[in-house]
Amino acid sequence: MWHLRNGCLRYNAYMKEVIRSILSDPTNRYFFYISDVLAVVTIMSVVSLVLETVPSLAEYIWLFTAIEWLAVVLFSIEYLARLWVSNPTWRYLISFFGIVDLLAILPTFIGAGNLTFLKSARALRVVRLLRIVRIAKLSHLKNRTDESIGVVGLNAVIYCSLLILGLLLTGTLIYLFEADVQEFASIPAGMWWAMQVFAGGIPVEQPLTNLGGVVYVLARFFGFVLLGVLVGVIGNVFKVTLLK
Repeated sequence: MWHLRNGCLRYNAYMKEVIRSILSDPTNRYFFYISDVLAVVTIMSVVSLVLETVPSLAEYIWLFTAIEWLAVVLFSIEYLARLWVSNPTWRYLISFFGIVDLLAILPTFIGAGNLTFLKSARALRVVRLLRIVRIAKLSHLKNRTDESIGVVGLNAVIYCSLLILGLLLTGTLIYLFEADVQEFASIPAGMWWAMQVFAGGIPVEQPLTNLGGVVYVLARFFGFVLLGVLVGVIGNVFKVTLLK
């Protein structure tokens, strides 16, 4: 009995190490397969979230629901796997990406995929791409002779990811809080409004509610943040050019 228990413990530790390597070690040959699948599913779920609010696409709600639950099942498996291999467990549970991963699945289970006000939390899934891109890019840097180019590429990807995240969050929030305004009849319409707010200097529809006003201020602030990140990316490009 003691030998059986000891063998089970060793096997359990071995499987944890294997799964941990697959999920977080870029040198593992299965890492990029899993990352690519999760990235594709993440993008599909976010696009589905945006399109399901377009009135003219209401007939495809069955497809959007199927994509949503496919994504949630895969994300749940990943979340439980990361929780299992984390040592100690609470380290992943309270980490930034641990919270993001939980928010990627919890709203759907709570709302059965239909509660409108939970859409904004589901839009956080795009943040998951930052982890995948960051690990993948940093692993490639080890094999590059010019690391500066890799850093510029990583910064550009981060900027684009932040832009998409900002558009999704503010576009979704203004869609939720200003549902009675024609200009915010869908998330894509809200995202177009958010893009104009980010750009600054363009006359836009002013929110009618207090919460909508908060979203407007948030969008303006996000626009300034994006401008700062963009200046940093351009600065790195000039830096690399001068070093050549």
